Amino acid sequence: MDIFLIRHTTPAVTYGTCYGFADLDLAPTFTEEATRVQGILPGKNFTVYASPLQRCSKLAHFLFGSTFQTDERLKEVNFGDWEMKTWNDIRETTAQNWMADYLHQPLPNGESYTQLYNRSVAAFRDMITSGKDTAIVTHGGVIRSILAYATGTPIEASYGIRVEYGRVVHLHLNGQGLEVKGVNM
Repeated sequence: MDIFLIRHTTPAVTYGTCYGFADLDLAPTFTEEATRVQGILPGKNFTVYASPLQRCSKLAHFLFGSTFQTDERLKEVNFGDWEMKTWNDIRETTAQNWMADYLHQPLPNGESYTQLYNRSVAAFRDMITSGKDTAIVTHGGVIRSILAYATGTPIEASYGIRVEYGRVVHLHLNGQGLEVKGVNM
């Protein structure tokens, strides 16, 4: 079984802005980036899942037409009160307190990285039970969590995994487990 984790293309947002649950549109480079992603994917019939946020659902529609299901568990981390604020707008001490234990400390009226990890992995495990080739169009935090799960990377080390906008991760599931075939393709 092949699984392709696809990160949305570049969002239309100012650099340094906290966004997770915010339903942002995509940058003007969308068609160019989406066409590049399309060229990476093999010509297979996929079971397709996407985050319901438009930056993912637009890419899923571009790549697969209307043959995809959305799943709330595929949303990015919930920044709560920090949604759409820049890091400069958030008090330095508040940000430092959260960063000291981001794994377990929820963002104000949001969620912790562990909560994101747990819901992402639960969604992934549900989605691969069919044994059919699967494509998941989602966000960087979700892909990072799934990659950590697939590779046995401890959650505290997973935050350092980089997944670029409009890039693809290829996993293969066989009788021996999950194998990473490519990252940031």
